[in-house]
Amino acid sequence: MRRREQDDDASPYLFCERCEQMSERMLIQECPFCFKDFCRACAIRSASLAFCSKACADAWFFAEADEDEEEEKGET
Repeated sequence: MRRREQDDDASPYLFCERCEQMSERMLIQECPFCFKDFCRACAIRSASLAFCSKACADAWFFAEADEDEEEEKGET
């Protein structure tokens, strides 16, 4: 697994920000919405992506729909 460019930590372990358990670096993923680190056990799958929480998964896919609804409400 490739290391992140900004990652200066040479440790082979990282902490999951949800369950606070230490896992091997290669088992930790980064949430595409909020950028928190989480382990496979805490992962929330939505479509083909993994998120740190259901809230992030919902926001990733439904944020644009919410913005469109707000714009429609403002026009009337």
